[in-house]
Amino acid sequence: MPPMNNLAAIPVAAVLLHALAVREVPGFLELDEDFVIAHPPHLSQDKALDSEHIILCTPRYISGPVAQYTGGLYARSYEGYDGSDYCDIELVYEAEPGWDLMAHAAACAEAVAEWFASRRTTAEASGDESGADDTDKVRTSTTGVC
Repeated sequence: MPPMNNLAAIPVAAVLLHALAVREVPGFLELDEDFVIAHPPHLSQDKALDSEHIILCTPRYISGPVAQYTGGLYARSYEGYDGSDYCDIELVYEAEPGWDLMAHAAACAEAVAEWFASRRTTAEASGDESGADDTDKVRTSTTGVC
């Protein structure tokens, strides 16, 4: 009988969700699209896509086992409007192929947590819920495309 802790059988999504949980960032697996969505802690999962959120994705299926992970994890932030229309904000994290999934997941989760923290800080400073303001040229210009 194989050992119970056989990492190869664990889905990539489970590793990513665990890494997010360690950083106290809520997330869930979007089954239809096969990616993980991270969202701010103050939002419930059903409201996550109506606001700023981050999609974590790999070139292969994220619901596949760790043994099939070949690298290339990335996280991209989006602004949501009504749960069906999204605007790209920025690339939050990108890892080249060849790294260990555990290292990628931890680094990605840290980048995601820091991104949400920076948005909260910017929003608090400007009084804006979205976190974008005139002092944040990259995010303001990207968000302005929407």
